[in-house]
Amino acid sequence: MAGRNLHSARRGVSPVVGVVLMLVISVLLAATVSSVVFSASSDLNQQTPTVARSTGEFVIGPSGRCGENTVTIRHDGGDPVPADELEVAVGLPDNGARIVALPVSGTALSARNTADPDNVVYDYCVGGVIANGGQRWSAGRIIAFQLNAGGGTVEPGDSIEVRVVHAPTNGVLVEAELTARR
Repeated sequence: MAGRNLHSARRGVSPVVGVVLMLVISVLLAATVSSVVFSASSDLNQQTPTVARSTGEFVIGPSGRCGENTVTIRHDGGDPVPADELEVAVGLPDNGARIVALPVSGTALSARNTADPDNVVYDYCVGGVIANGGQRWSAGRIIAFQLNAGGGTVEPGDSIEVRVVHAPTNGVLVEAELTARR
């Protein structure tokens, strides 16, 4: 009889160990999932600023001097945005460019300030909040830069697309289609 009690006691250990292992795995899985969810939710707290209104213009002329082939985007209302949180994307019919790592220290862009394989953006004559150390882009302030005639000549009446992007959230602050004029 003693042998039978010992044998039946050993058989009951296997299901108990299985249940304990399942509980441990469930707790570890719940802890992992919750840490991922809580870390992702902290990124959601940063919101894209709102630029309620903006205006822009694109004045063309021969490239090579400041003030020609100039794109200007004016912040007319909404939240102020620090210059170091801005990026500018430019789209021409055949190519495009992106101005990044703002503000620049002077009025010239370096290689680190552009993603521009087609040489669309002229590397001198950036202005407003994206140049000279920058400020906050707020109501009344402008972003100004120049296109390079060698990067795709634009004639009067042609359109370009300009997006001002809030880099930390990748949200579009301004999306403008500008028509070239003299």
